[in-house]
Amino acid sequence: MVFLIATALSLVVTFPVILHFNQSIYGSPGDATGGVTQFWWWGYALLHGRSVFDNTLEGVPLGSGWDQIPFVVLPVLVFTPLSALIGPIASYNLLVLSGFPLTAWAMYLFVRKLGYSQLACAFSGLAFAFAPYHVEKAQGHAYQTHLEFVALALYFLVARNQTGRMRYAAFAGVTVGLELWMDYSVFYVLGFGLAVFFVVSLLFAERTVPFTQWLKQNVTAGVIMSAVTALFVPLMLVFAHRPGSGGSLSGAIGSVHRDIGQLQVYSARIYEYALPWHANPLLPNAIRAWENAHLHDSNWTESSLAVGYTVMALAVVGLLLNRVRFPTALAIALVLVGAALAEPPMAHLFGIPIKAPSYYLYQVVTFFRVYARFVILVLLGAMILAAGGLTALQSRLKPGRQQLLLVIPFLLLAIEFNNLPPTHTYAILPAPAEYTWLAAQPPGILIEYPAQSSVVQTQEVQVRQYELYQMVHLHPTFLNEAATDGPVADAALQLEPYYAPGVADQLRNYGVRYVFVHRDDYVADGWDLPENVPGLTYVTTINGVDIYTVS
Repeated sequence: MVFLIATALSLVVTFPVILHFNQSIYGSPGDATGGVTQFWWWGYALLHGRSVFDNTLEGVPLGSGWDQIPFVVLPVLVFTPLSALIGPIASYNLLVLSGFPLTAWAMYLFVRKLGYSQLACAFSGLAFAFAPYHVEKAQGHAYQTHLEFVALALYFLVARNQTGRMRYAAFAGVTVGLELWMDYSVFYVLGFGLAVFFVVSLLFAERTVPFTQWLKQNVTAGVIMSAVTALFVPLMLVFAHRPGSGGSLSGAIGSVHRDIGQLQVYSARIYEYALPWHANPLLPNAIRAWENAHLHDSNWTESSLAVGYTVMALAVVGLLLNRVRFPTALAIALVLVGAALAEPPMAHLFGIPIKAPSYYLYQVVTFFRVYARFVILVLLGAMILAAGGLTALQSRLKPGRQQLLLVIPFLLLAIEFNNLPPTHTYAILPAPAEYTWLAAQPPGILIEYPAQSSVVQTQEVQVRQYELYQMVHLHPTFLNEAATDGPVADAALQLEPYYAPGVADQLRNYGVRYVFVHRDDYVADGWDLPENVPGLTYVTTINGVDIYTVS
């Protein structure tokens, strides 16, 4: 029932995607459309005998940076054939939509295994799946919507503690391995969640055997789980290394090295857990403006950390009325550890500067920058406590009409976790007219301007839009990568503006045939739009795009 309800709600939240399943996506231009581009190449490569590991039509001839993207196993294995069969947009929508019911279902199972009522577990499962953080992720970082492996890993560990059967430790290892195959950053977060679970088990779990025997059993379970997880590593390394793509795993890790300033930006602030969701249409404009002004240069995909007042109220009730030893200790530990790890590397306590855990973790794991993602642990703990609170309330209400009062938390949650209207979808097809025009032209390399925007985030969105419509026009593209350093970035700087002396000659030497200038974006970057450019032949203007060919 929870799975079915979550499926229906996912169709409402993402509406009207279901009506345009092979044309529109849930999200906006940027990371979401970049995901569709990857899905398209995988399906195209499968059908045309190309390598899924490297898009050889992008970045011709200097390279696009695809070789620096560490792929994850599960999406490639599942969505390559699906993209070839039903198309990349429909495949991407399946990825996003399935994340809601699977996450809700797994969270329900986990909390139910802790001993709470079915109704309370349904509330926790739905609240976890439709929390603002999870919904915002669905609009940009689709892989991270699949948190079912996180909840299932904890479910199997609880089952092993309760039954003593080692097969559950092996099942936990499978789910941890699947998370490794699904998303590296969530796997990183899960690792700390598992550590919390084992420590809390050591201190608070009920024991029916002597401590030494109990400890031996748990160490054995940990070894089994780790050994099973290790079986997933070799294939992970193949996909991360991507042999034959021209890159390497070490190169990929080096290319995403983050300076500590980015950790400061993409971390959490304690007050953010208690703020209402900025996207809720009922939120007063003054509060929304305040939240936008205090976003600390982050974005809402990473910083929508609201736990929800309904969840927090039930969590308080759970702490007061339902003090079941192990689940309560586990929930509190998950909240505290998650909140501590999500803190900025440099924080202040009563005005005294201190170094938070992320500062020290960064010294070891330099490619992980978004410590706000540890809100996953905060949400896990909060949902366990909320389930305890709702279970306690349910046990104190007489059967009959009084039980209908339990509908109130669901209604309040629906109001709090609502972000409609407006809709949050983006229509990819039909393609812009300029790309339809290009699809009918003879072969030749395409370059699109701006080639190097003055704002990196703007450039990333522009480039992903350039890449997205390659699936329509099927021409090789040049400089389609949002690189900020290296040969691609250097070449982009030398080719701006398109009308500078000698640029047309350089384009000719690179083999470029078609030049698209997106007028509005170009003017926004401060450039002019001359039509008569030596070395370029003006063809037409379509949909606000000036089209040239290299003479």
